[in-house]
Parts: sequence; C-alpha cells; structure tokens
Amino acid sequence: MVESENAATAKRADRRNLRPGEIVERDVIAGLGAGNEAPTIMIDGKTVDNVRATWTLPVEYLRTELRASELDVDIIAVNGDSMQPTLVPGDRVMINKRQIAPSPDGLYAIHDGIGVVVKRIEVVQGSSPVRVRVKSDNPAHSSYEQPADEVRVIGRVICKVTRM
Repeated sequence: MVESENAATAKRADRRNLRPGEIVERDVIAGLGAGNEAPTIMIDGKTVDNVRATWTLPVEYLRTELRASELDVDIIAVNGDSMQPTLVPGDRVMINKRQIAPSPDGLYAIHDGIGVVVKRIEVVQGSSPVRVRVKSDNPAHSSYEQPADEVRVIGRVICKVTRM
C-alpha cells in the first residue's frame, strides 16, 4: 500500500524529522466562535492530527522573521466572523506551539472546551490569581474572563495568510 504524502509528512512530523522549512497544515478549521476538532489518523499506533497539506518556507524567513523552527509551527485554517476584520473565513494562521503562556497579549489558538478557536487574549492586570480576557475583534461578539490556568493555549499566532 502506497502511503500518501500527507500521511508521510505526519509521520515525519511525529518523529520530529521535518525537512528544512517544511511546515504542517493540520486538518482542522479553527472556529472564530465555537471551534472544530481535528480529524485524527493513526501512525505507528499513535493518534495524530491529520495533515491537510505541507508548506515550505525559506528557512531564513522561518528562523529570523518568525523566530521559530519547523517543529514549532503548525498552520490551521480559520472560519467564522468573530475575529473580523483581523481574520476572515479561509485565512490560514501559523501557530507557534512553543508560545503557550497567554502573555504577551495577542492572538492565540486555544481549545475552548468544545474545539479549537483563535481569539485575542489579554492578561487582566492586577488580578490574583492571574486572569485573562478572551476577546473577539468583531464588536458583535462578546468577550469573557477566566483564570489563566484554565485557558488551554495551543500556541501564539505568529503569521496569517489571507486571500485578496
């Protein structure tokens, strides 16, 4: 049986053996409201996120501009209107999975208990224990606060790719 290129990439990613500049686009669509779970595949007896595609960036750009390595970055698609105008349906965001502390303030991919979402996170100054405000850029959507240790951060958004 011939292995698909995406399954082969998922296997290389799982084994931490990506090619220089190669980044994995996960087969998950982050809701900008309620998120979606990633379909999973089994590789060598382990469950991993399915791979939608692979992207290759110039290594110098990845290292100096994005300040990341191939294994630090995943790409996910976004859907919904809660982060408009910053993000629109169909955009792709690059997530630095090493940046999981919800500080400094910025855009993060988080698991909201339902699925993956991309939201703006701000630390509530002076709160003890530390709380964060989870916000949408679209004023038609509400924000909420919760203890920082209850926010499951997947990674910080470091780049977006959008259609014109």
